[in-house]
Amino acid sequence: MSYDFNNKWSEHDFLKKTSPEIVRIAPGDKSITVEWLPVDKEIKQYEVQYIIEYKESGTSHKKEKNIAKRKKTSITITNLKNGVDYELSVHVQDKRTNKLLASSSVRFVRPGKIPGTVINYIHPDDYTYSFSGRSPASPSIVRLPNGNLLISHDIYWGGAGQNLTKLFVSKDDGKTWEFLTDLFPCFWGKLFVHNDDLYMLATSTEYGSLLIGRSVDGGKTWSQPTIIMKGGNRQQGGPGKAPVPVITHKGRIWTAIEYGSWDIAGKHNTGVISAPVDSNLLDPDNWAIPTFLPYDSSWPGTIAFGDMPHLLEGNVVVSPDGQLVDFLRYNTIGGVPNYGKAIILDVDLNNPKSQLSFNRVVDFPGNMSKFSIYYDSKSKRYWSLVNRVTIPWVKQRNVLTLISSVDLENWEEVIDILNYQDNDWHENYKKVGFQYVDFIFEGNDILFVSRTALNGAYNRHNANHITFHRIENFRDL
Repeated sequence: MSYDFNNKWSEHDFLKKTSPEIVRIAPGDKSITVEWLPVDKEIKQYEVQYIIEYKESGTSHKKEKNIAKRKKTSITITNLKNGVDYELSVHVQDKRTNKLLASSSVRFVRPGKIPGTVINYIHPDDYTYSFSGRSPASPSIVRLPNGNLLISHDIYWGGAGQNLTKLFVSKDDGKTWEFLTDLFPCFWGKLFVHNDDLYMLATSTEYGSLLIGRSVDGGKTWSQPTIIMKGGNRQQGGPGKAPVPVITHKGRIWTAIEYGSWDIAGKHNTGVISAPVDSNLLDPDNWAIPTFLPYDSSWPGTIAFGDMPHLLEGNVVVSPDGQLVDFLRYNTIGGVPNYGKAIILDVDLNNPKSQLSFNRVVDFPGNMSKFSIYYDSKSKRYWSLVNRVTIPWVKQRNVLTLISSVDLENWEEVIDILNYQDNDWHENYKKVGFQYVDFIFEGNDILFVSRTALNGAYNRHNANHITFHRIENFRDL
């Protein structure tokens, strides 16, 4: 698929502005919160009222009316049944004549008790965003200079377009959330603030072009995205990434990027891109693109064998001696051992375009899923939230554990933040996941967002929720 990058990033063609499109669904305990965009001006000549129609799948309709006079409209429906699928839609009606003016598409949702705060939800049978996918993924979180919290997530499905990202804002420290905008094309995005401006670093699609855009109004509108690196596709290979840390060090801004594809014998070559901190980040000439380093099975300490032993989703971290390293997820399925190893590569601070070099293999209790590592100057420790493996199936993601290290080599399991084992939870572990977590430090707390598979997800990988969580007084744990 080709994309037109000449328009502002937040402008898109897929929203039907003559209908009240549902832009956010948040199921809860016996409840559903629904948010939709208002219809555009030609319909507003009528005296409009919005009707929320919802029903249990396969049953007769019930109706709940809500007259909305705001730019964005929402309602919370209560007294529902947990674990039951509902169909819902929004209709626009002329209050004077009862004439039906427009209707949204039908959306699906399943209420239930979900840990944390649900930001957004997509039912696995909901094809509203089928051009991109059916599963919310790749969450990213940032605190804006104006105090708002902002999160993003893309929409994934294997074989789909994988090119839509949704943004949501909270003005009350994560208690409530509302839809902000969509970015298209945008996938695998990471939000970050630099010099008080908001940026999004992403790809156009899976292994598509590497893009960056800027917002000066808190994420409502975005500049035209700049192509930092032209991409390819899953068959040919291209830039690969995740919402991993973007940091500043020694006068430059740094983040990890891989190049390759799962389809090229599971091959992802590794690298770190960077730009001067005082440069125009939207100018691709300011970015140093390295020669990407291939995985080498002769490195000391690597696994004896595996189906696809390779590296991906790296974290750029300043080491205790002030050097820069790339700390990477290590795919060890089928290897000996098949779990519990990560790889650290060195970055040449004096030559940003140079190839990374092997440092060492370390023990790490969470290498089988994406993780973020951040350094906390107050505790003088590195922290991460990882999927700890507690059963023989190393693809397990139903346990989320806070871990910590003083040196990036020796990691301590601090506490399980979420632990949904089979004996405590009614769903099979292969259908539950708290994964791809991104987080920030805030005072004594950690705020994090999770790609959460729970209460009827397709599987533990293809999640159905994006959830927000707070870990209070994490240093005391």
